Amino acid sequence: MERRQFLGAMGAGALALGGMAATKPAKAADFSWRMANLYPRGTSYADVYQGFADQVKRATGGRLEINPLFDGEGVGATEVLQATRSGLVEAGCPYMALHSGDLPAGIVELGLPGGPADLAGLLALFYRGGWLEAVREAYASIELYNVGPYFQPGVYLITKAPLNSLSDLKGMKLRAPGGYGKFVAQFGAQPVTMAFGETYTALATGVIDGCASSNLIDYRDGKFYEMAKNFYPQPLTASQVSPLVVNMAKWNELPDDIKAIVEMCNVWHGNAQANESTVSVGAAVAEMKAGGMVWGAPPSDEDKAAWKKAAEALLPEYEASDPFSAKLVKLQREFMAKVG
Repeated sequence: MERRQFLGAMGAGALALGGMAATKPAKAADFSWRMANLYPRGTSYADVYQGFADQVKRATGGRLEINPLFDGEGVGATEVLQATRSGLVEAGCPYMALHSGDLPAGIVELGLPGGPADLAGLLALFYRGGWLEAVREAYASIELYNVGPYFQPGVYLITKAPLNSLSDLKGMKLRAPGGYGKFVAQFGAQPVTMAFGETYTALATGVIDGCASSNLIDYRDGKFYEMAKNFYPQPLTASQVSPLVVNMAKWNELPDDIKAIVEMCNVWHGNAQANESTVSVGAAVAEMKAGGMVWGAPPSDEDKAAWKKAAEALLPEYEASDPFSAKLVKLQREFMAKVG
């Protein structure tokens, strides 16, 4: 089930970037960046960020060196966007659900109902449907360059108490940032925004009652399922999209050839994130089941209808929020009308 809901078309392999390296590697890096992201070391996706940094160094012949900063290593997950804007770090991989107040269009980019749920569709939306240019325009308004997207599976709901119906969500405090919070609030839940690294303790101490914020691999890696064992088998979104962003002044310092290499390496990065998702999601599900995760019964027809109605309410809300979001929603609707 989970594999099909994230990306049957995920056949894109890693790019052969080794041959792009400069013929005369520099003795020391001409440019050195710090790149903040939301994951702690030791999680499945942490190695993918390191792999991206290694690809860039190799492909530029050492002219650009990127040093990943993981959650808890100087920049917290909720600070990635602002740290990159301010120049505290040169680059960042923000989880835009944590930054909805800074750029609402980032929530649309992350994924709302009505868009493609498979990798082929997402790639086409960005590279043929005008989304990459539109998100770059949005991020430029806050002095950031959006290098390009990377892809992960969709978001699910886990809770400490069983959900016999959606009415049981009323009064629950859930880690549910951004659009996910707006979604669960329609059922009376109280959304809370917090970093990935803070969530296990918040579940263990009763600060929150569950999560509507992450894919299944993240729930496994964070061991959130040990505290919130009840799984609701209906995704909030079928996929997630996040960006690599660079402080605009730092991006403009790069020569054109290095800019092109970074953009190409980020295409590899997007594929690597998607491939990690495909390879790891089955093992994550098996491990959580073995650890006591209880897969909920299929929702009733009434709950399915309520879930769909809540999802459909988000798109027009974000469309009305600002011009950048409106443009993204318009492009998504036009694209989906073409591809069916």
